[in-house]
Amino acid sequence: MAGAQGIISSNALTLADYALNSNQPLMQRVTMSLIDYGNVLQDVPLVTKASLIANGTRFEGNLPTVNWTPLNSEGVTTKGVPTAYQEQVYLIRNYIDVDKFIVMDQNQIAEPRGLQTQAYLEALTYDFNTKFFKNDHATGDVNSFVGIRARIDNGGLFGVRSENKIDAGGLDISTTALTTAATQYNGNKMIELLDQLLWSVGSPDGAGVTIYMNDNMKRRLNFMLRALGTAGGLDVSKDMFDRDQTTYKNAVLRDPGVRVDQTTRIILGPAQAGVTGQNGETATGADGSTNTTPQYTSIYAVNYSTDHFFGWQMAELNTQDLGLVYDGAFYRTLIDWAVGFMNVNIRSLARIYDIKIC
Repeated sequence: MAGAQGIISSNALTLADYALNSNQPLMQRVTMSLIDYGNVLQDVPLVTKASLIANGTRFEGNLPTVNWTPLNSEGVTTKGVPTAYQEQVYLIRNYIDVDKFIVMDQNQIAEPRGLQTQAYLEALTYDFNTKFFKNDHATGDVNSFVGIRARIDNGGLFGVRSENKIDAGGLDISTTALTTAATQYNGNKMIELLDQLLWSVGSPDGAGVTIYMNDNMKRRLNFMLRALGTAGGLDVSKDMFDRDQTTYKNAVLRDPGVRVDQTTRIILGPAQAGVTGQNGETATGADGSTNTTPQYTSIYAVNYSTDHFFGWQMAELNTQDLGLVYDGAFYRTLIDWAVGFMNVNIRSLARIYDIKIC
C-alpha cells in the first residue's frame, strides 16, 4: 500500500489512448507507429504533470502498530513511517531535417519527411526498450531514466523487495531437458516460478501485469507446455487493435525485441548455443559475453497502475512540423518529450533469472 503525493490520477492514459483519441493527425500517426514497433510505452499508464521532479512516499515496512485492548481502556496512538523518494523526468528532443529539394523531387519513391520520421520512431523504440530494461547511471546513459533491471538489483534505493529478484537455480528448460524424464518436474517448476513472479508484483491472477521475455523464451514456453500436455494458463485473445495477444492468466506476455543494431536481443538468451552473436546471460543474471553452453535467460514482470508502477510526462509527446528553417533551406520536424517513471509500491517490479535455456 503506497501513495505518490500530488501525482496519482485516475485519468492516466496510454499510447493506445493517444493513438485512438488524439485530434492531431501527426500525433496519431506517431503514437500508432510506436505501438506498431512494440514500444514498451504501450503498456505504461501516463499521468500528465508539469513538473521536472516528483516526490512521493511508499511503505517499505514500518507500518502502524495495531493495538488490542480490553474494555474501558484508552486507545494507543499509532502511526506508520513511510519512506520518501524522488523521481525526475528525462528529455527526448530531436529535429528531423530534410532538404526542400528532396521534398520537391518528383522521382521520390516515398515521401521523404514521413520516411525519415518513421525511421526515427523505429530507432526510438529500440533505444527506449533497451533503456527501459538495461539502463543504469553507473555505466549507462545518465541523461535517461534508470531501467527496471537496475531498479530490481538496487531495491533498497528504488523501493523493490529483495524477494522480487527470483533465482531459478539454473532450472533447465532446454529442448533436451524437456524431451526427457525431467520434463514434468522442470515444466511444472517453471509454471510455479511464473506464479511466484505474479505474487511478487502483488497480482496473483496477473491483472494489470505485463510479463516480458525474449522471443526464444516465448517459444520455449509453448514447447514446454505442449510437452506437459496442457495449456498451462496461456491464452490468446485480441487487443484493441485486433492483434493477437498472448496472456498467462490475466498478464500480457510481450517480447521487448532487439537493440538498435536490430540483432542483439534486449533480454539475452539464445535458442541454442554456438550461434555467432547470440549470447545469453550468466547464472548470476549478468549479460554474458560468450555463446557457449550453458546459456541463461530472464523473465520480468511489471504491475502497471498508478498505485504500483507508472509513467508521468510534463506534457503530451510533442510532434510539431516547424516548416522551413535555415532561411528556407530545410523542412524541420520537432519531436520532444519529457517523461519519467514512478514506482510507488514495493511490489511493482520482479525478475526471474538463472533460467537455463540451452
